[in-house]
Amino acid sequence: MSTTRIGTFVVMFAAATALLAASPAHAQQKYRIARAPSSTTQYLQQHAIDVGDAPGHQVRVYEIHYDYPNKDLAFAGVTVKEALVRGVSDYVNFSGPFTSYTVYFLEDGDKVFTRATGTSLLTTGADGNQVVRFSGAENFIGGTGKFKGIRGQLIVSGERATVAKSLTFQQSGEYWLEE
Repeated sequence: MSTTRIGTFVVMFAAATALLAASPAHAQQKYRIARAPSSTTQYLQQHAIDVGDAPGHQVRVYEIHYDYPNKDLAFAGVTVKEALVRGVSDYVNFSGPFTSYTVYFLEDGDKVFTRATGTSLLTTGADGNQVVRFSGAENFIGGTGKFKGIRGQLIVSGERATVAKSLTFQQSGEYWLEE
């Protein structure tokens, strides 16, 4: 490689590096969520259809309502009032993949949208009762108002009894607001 080409490459590399370092994406403030907020949950509806190819194989759609009475979940300082999760699962005996979409309703009227994917597994607890444990990744995909450009990811995990009308969960991760 000639000296001129090497010099051109070095200048282009330095310019690209400077441009990336100055880009707004690198200057974005990142917000952390490090613990699960206190919430009450309730399954509003769930419908399961037997697939018929194996015992216990079901496709299910569901809707869960979250209420945040302690106002301990906020995005960029705006408190979350409630959330609705709508999802689908493809389970064999309560074990298998799921995909869900959440709408967080904020105190100022804005909304935050996420998409989650994960896996559930039926286990038996120490008390002998069956428990469905789940884990997955929840990705911020947009919102309204100042949350239009929200991006980031939360890691979620939790559990519920197979006949429960509610569940428990934990979440942690980070997000930022792109302009």
